[in-house]
Amino acid sequence: MKLWLAFLLIIAAGIGLAWIGAGSLRPVVTDSGLQFRTLKEGTGDPIKPEDAALMDYVGTLDDGTVFDSSQNHGGAQPFTMSQVFPGFAEAMARMKEGGEYRFTMPPKLAFGDQPPPAGFPKDSNLTFDVRVQKIVRGGAAMMRQGQPQQ
Repeated sequence: MKLWLAFLLIIAAGIGLAWIGAGSLRPVVTDSGLQFRTLKEGTGDPIKPEDAALMDYVGTLDDGTVFDSSQNHGGAQPFTMSQVFPGFAEAMARMKEGGEYRFTMPPKLAFGDQPPPAGFPKDSNLTFDVRVQKIVRGGAAMMRQGQPQQ
C-alpha cells in the first residue's frame, strides 16, 4: 500500500511540475483580446510610444499562411507604435530589446471596423513572431523627420 501511495505521489508531483512549466506556453490575454507570449525575455525597459524599434518579424494567418515577413523587405525593419496596427502597438509596449515574442490579435485590433484588405480572410486572426534587435529611445521623432512631407 505504501508503495502505491508513493507511486501516486510521484505521479502527482510530475503532473504539477508539468503544469507549472506549461505556464510559459499560455499567452497573457489582454482586455482588448490580444494574446501575448514572451518566448525569450529581453532586457531593459519596454518600447515606449516615442521610441523606434528594429525588428525581425513573420506575420501569419490562422491557416499558417505567411502574409508578411521582414525578410521580404530585406531584413529587420524599423517601427514606431504610430505606424502599426493597434494590436501590434499594444504588443510593442510589452517588448524589450533582445526579446522574442509571439502574439495573436483578432481582426478588430488590426483593421478596426473596416473590412480586411484583399487577401485577408474576413475572420482570421493575425499572428506575429517578433524578435526585437534594437530599441532607439526617442527614435520615433527621428523617423518622422525622415519621412517625406505630403
